[in-house]
Amino acid sequence: MGTDLPCEDLGTFAWSDGPLLQAIQEGSWVLLDELNLASQSVLEGLNSLLDHRSEVFVPELGRVFRCPPTFQLFATQNPLSEGSGRKGLPQSFLNRFTRVKVDPLAREDLLFIALRQHGSLDRGCVEKMIRLTELLHRRTMVDCTLGQEGWPWDFNLRDVLRWCQLGAASDQVRPSASPNA
Repeated sequence: MGTDLPCEDLGTFAWSDGPLLQAIQEGSWVLLDELNLASQSVLEGLNSLLDHRSEVFVPELGRVFRCPPTFQLFATQNPLSEGSGRKGLPQSFLNRFTRVKVDPLAREDLLFIALRQHGSLDRGCVEKMIRLTELLHRRTMVDCTLGQEGWPWDFNLRDVLRWCQLGAASDQVRPSASPNA
C-alpha cells in the first residue's frame, strides 16, 4: 500500500503511496503476477478489495480507500508443479476471480511473436532458437534427463525473446543482404 520514506529534512519521514494504493485512487488496473507466491498477510490484505466492501483500510493513514468502478484487479499464477514456494490458494479466495487457463504457446505462436518483435532476424535462425527451447523444456521438465539439480526449469517465450534481443545486436542472425553470400 505504501510506506514512510525519509524526507530531505534529516530525521523526518513522510508517507509515500505504493503502486496498489495509487491505482485504487486513480481507478487504474493492477496486475498481480505470481499471486500464489504471495505471503498469507498479502493475501489477507487483498480480501477487502475483492469482497463486497471493495475497499482497503490503511492503518498508517487511518483511512479507508474505496475502489472506484474503473479499478480492476487481475492476478496470475503458475502451476503448483513448478515449485519455488508456490502454494495452493484457498478456493474461497480463488472464487473471487474469473479464472482463465492459458495453454503454453505453440511453436507457430512463438515464431509469430519473435518475428513480429524482431523482424530483422533470419527466420530460420529464430526457428532453430525455438526448437532448442522446446528441446530444453522437454529434456528438463518432461523426460527429466537434464538439469535435475536446480529443478524446476522453465523455457518459454521469455527465453526466445532474450535470444532474439541478443541476435538483433549481432550480424550473425540477420538475413544476408546478398542471396549469394
